[in-house]
Amino acid sequence: MTWEVAVAGTLHSDDVTTPAGRRDVLGGSAVYFSLAAARYAPVHLNGIVGSDTAPEYRRILAHPNIDLEGLVVSASPTFRWHAVHDFDSWVTSHESFEPGCDPEWRPVLSERSRRAEVFFVGSMDPSLQRLVIDQTEATLIGADSMTVFIDSGQGDVGSLIEGVDVLFLTGTELAALTGDDDWRRSASALCGTGRLRAVVVKRGPLGAACVTAGGIAEQPAALVPNVVDPTGAGDALAGGFLGHIAQLRRADDAAFEAALTEGLRCAADAIVEFGTVGLRGTRAV
Repeated sequence: MTWEVAVAGTLHSDDVTTPAGRRDVLGGSAVYFSLAAARYAPVHLNGIVGSDTAPEYRRILAHPNIDLEGLVVSASPTFRWHAVHDFDSWVTSHESFEPGCDPEWRPVLSERSRRAEVFFVGSMDPSLQRLVIDQTEATLIGADSMTVFIDSGQGDVGSLIEGVDVLFLTGTELAALTGDDDWRRSASALCGTGRLRAVVVKRGPLGAACVTAGGIAEQPAALVPNVVDPTGAGDALAGGFLGHIAQLRRADDAAFEAALTEGLRCAADAIVEFGTVGLRGTRAV
C-alpha cells in the first residue's frame, strides 16, 4: 500500500488575467496540490472556504483519493485573489485580494491527516504553518513559502524550515531567504538545516531542480502546446513530487529525482488551461 498524504493550504477564488485572457476560477494551494497528489496516493485536505463556493469546490475535488474531512466551511465569503500574469518575467505584474474567511481559520488537523506519512503545508502565514506542522506525525514534511512572508518575517520562515524535510521555493524566494542570488549555492547551503533534506527549486519555464547534500538534479519543464495560466503550477509540482514519494514509499535521493519528474508533469497539466481543468483531465473545449 502507498503512504497517505495530508495537506494544509488555501482554497481561493481567483480572478486571473494572462495573455490568453481573463477568467474567474477556483483554486488555492490545497486544491492544486491535492488534485496532483491524488494521482498517486490518498490525500487528506485541510483548509477553509466560504459557503459561497463550497458546493463547487466539492465538485472539483470529487476524487476517490481526496478526503475532505478537514475542509472547514465558513459563512464568510471565500478569499478573493486578483492577479495579472506577465509571461515575460513569469511573475505576477499585479496582485490584490479580499481576505474573506481566511483570517478565521485556526487549523485543527483531522485524525487521518495527523497520521498521514507525508504532509505538505502550502504557502501561508508562518505562524499558521507552524501550527499545522506541530500537529502532524508525518515522517516526511514538505513546505512552501512566498517572498511576501519571507520579507515580513524572515526569522519565522527560517525557523520553520528547520522542521521540514523538503522545501519548495523559487530562485527569488531563495534569494530573499538567504541573501544569495545563486540558487544552487543557496539551496545547497540550506540542506542540513535542522531536518531539511532537499530543496526543490521551481524555475518556471526552465523546469526545476532538486538540491540535496548529495548533489543537484536539474530537469527541464515538460513540454506543453501552449501556456494558458501558470497559477498553481508550483503547488501541482509539489503535489506530484510528494504524491509520487508516497507511492514509492521511499525518500532517498533517487526517489526525489523520480518524484521531480512526476511533479513537473503535474505542473505542465496545471498550466495548459485556466484553473484546475488541466489537472482534472477534462480539457476545456
